[in-house]
Amino acid sequence: MLQELKGAISLPLSLIFKTSYETDTLPKDWKSANVTAVHKKSDKTVADNYRPISLTSIVCKIMDGIISDALVRHMKTNNFFTDKQFGFLKGRSAVLHFLMYWIN
Repeated sequence: MLQELKGAISLPLSLIFKTSYETDTLPKDWKSANVTAVHKKSDKTVADNYRPISLTSIVCKIMDGIISDALVRHMKTNNFFTDKQFGFLKGRSAVLHFLMYWIN
């Protein structure tokens, strides 16, 4: 739906994002989540075989991704990551670090 309406909502959303960023606040609806149980394994009648997941605002996730990408880009541009930083960076997983450690 967001893709279909992008022409109509891009300006209002950018204004909301900007205001939210400048005021350090989020719209109230973006802070709430619907929590539901998802079956993991085995017997569906056993409560331990379910895990809770939070369904949160997609628009808030989009804003979070924009801020996260900008922060990582800034950190990379200014060389704030060391060669030993592997987690949380695209293409540099902790598993890769583990393998490189054992190969060398």
